Amino acid sequence: MRIFFLIYLQLFFSLPLNFRADTLKLLFLGDIMQHKAQLDAAHIRGKDANDPLSYNYTSCFQYLKDDFNSADVIIANMETVFGPTPYSGYPVFCSPSSLLTAACDAGIDIFLTANNHICDKGKTGIEMTINLYDTLNVKFTGIYRNMEEKITRDPLIINQKSIKVALLNYTYGINGNNIPTPFVVNIIDTNQIKTDIARSKNLNPDFIIACLHWGVEYSLKHDISQERVENFFFKNGVDIIIGSHPHVSQDIAIYQLDNGDIKHITFYSLGNVISNMTAPNTRNGLMAKILFYKGVNGEKKILPPECKTIFTERPGHKSANYSVIPGEEYKNRKNITIK
Repeated sequence: MRIFFLIYLQLFFSLPLNFRADTLKLLFLGDIMQHKAQLDAAHIRGKDANDPLSYNYTSCFQYLKDDFNSADVIIANMETVFGPTPYSGYPVFCSPSSLLTAACDAGIDIFLTANNHICDKGKTGIEMTINLYDTLNVKFTGIYRNMEEKITRDPLIINQKSIKVALLNYTYGINGNNIPTPFVVNIIDTNQIKTDIARSKNLNPDFIIACLHWGVEYSLKHDISQERVENFFFKNGVDIIIGSHPHVSQDIAIYQLDNGDIKHITFYSLGNVISNMTAPNTRNGLMAKILFYKGVNGEKKILPPECKTIFTERPGHKSANYSVIPGEEYKNRKNITIK
């Protein structure tokens, strides 16, 4: 029996990936914010405030280790730019590179960058931000140096465990700023999005995910404008929508086929990951685990999502800095709609 089992394992692992059944687990996080109080807490006393290495963010994500280890790919919205100094919080977000390196060291693999604060520091800010991601060899999506780069980098492709996912990222706007020439920020524009989705389909992904910066800040329920955008994306071939921007977690919609299989999922807003916001519900957020299954015969399924609450702990409790504390499995059925 032991010999038979060993032979079975050897044959299994020698099979091409497309002959194996697999489940890909993507973990999505909401908004990583960086307010002035967070900068002050991370600053190492006595060090040069303009030196990015003078800030320590190692405690921010340390309690998420177990959750990160349970996923294949971790994706978060990074709602700040990196440079030039001086570093600052709201309303012009600009953070030291040590925030990004700490997030990467903690396990976050991909950063969403199309959000309303991406042009807070103009051309220099967006250029330094892209350069930092590239220098650190960190995957990101939503902003590009020019249209040619967008065409080659957008969508961002996740290709693991024989499952291929196309990842798109858009924002409703950029706070009235201009997008500096020749840079590209993905804006929710239906004509451009149709082109982007068509290009995504040409890459033959198994699934397409759109990460959208949208909605009304501090509203616990999505609105009709989000439904219109949602319908447009689903009509054009997107499978799942992950939302950010409201800074609070919103409701969740799961769309099923007649046989009960999941066709679409929308997380209208995951809320904040970490911030110094004080408005109600802004210290809470959600982690959403999206599970994709692909069988040996090529059968593809979206499995029921897994969801967990998170909470921003301010300095003085678990550490001298801000920390994200994982909560329990999300069971608020009143906020989950099955359609």
